[in-house]
Amino acid sequence: MAKFNSYLLGKATKSVGNVTMCYVNKQNIAKAKIFSRKDNPTPEVLDQRARMKVLIELSRCLLPVVRKGFVGIGKGTTSNAFVSMNMGAVSVDEKHVATVDYEQMKVATGFQDAPNVSLTYSAEDSHYLFTQEIQEEESGFALADDLVYGVLFESTLKRAKLVSLRSRGESGSTVLPLPEGWDHTKVNAYCFATTKNGKCVSDSRNLTIE
Repeated sequence: MAKFNSYLLGKATKSVGNVTMCYVNKQNIAKAKIFSRKDNPTPEVLDQRARMKVLIELSRCLLPVVRKGFVGIGKGTTSNAFVSMNMGAVSVDEKHVATVDYEQMKVATGFQDAPNVSLTYSAEDSHYLFTQEIQEEESGFALADDLVYGVLFESTLKRAKLVSLRSRGESGSTVLPLPEGWDHTKVNAYCFATTKNGKCVSDSRNLTIE
């Protein structure tokens, strides 16, 4: 703090940079602003930050999937809903390094019935085969014109493929080649369904690749 007289400034009461000036007892006084930050996070806070970081990154990699799979969940964005839903799928070690259990990860959530889809991989021709079974209608939970989707996610490259399958009321197969550069041993697969207008969604199912 410093006292000064200034004919130019008069009774100064302004801030300039990190200096604040005031007029007290007929004197101009200049005081330096004090910037301090108290940040001593607990292990629990560090663990939570690690979970948030890895899930936010995942939500960006899966954005086209997340936008379809988390419609109408809460008042936030679909990405926020994805992060919130998948907190339990992330473990954190003693060094606060987060690891995602992709078999537990949800790429969609909702009250509709999940579709009946299976998946096989042919190493001979590097193709995936989604096989879909027809489902009977159930009012409000499973409609014949519901749209069914498959999802492939390469966990090393952090790349995703959203695959449009058939309507819920149809059965059949859909072939998809292994995307260039992907390691099939690092691929996780999921399926989910939405209403035709996309406003209602089912929970996603993790698919065992046979």
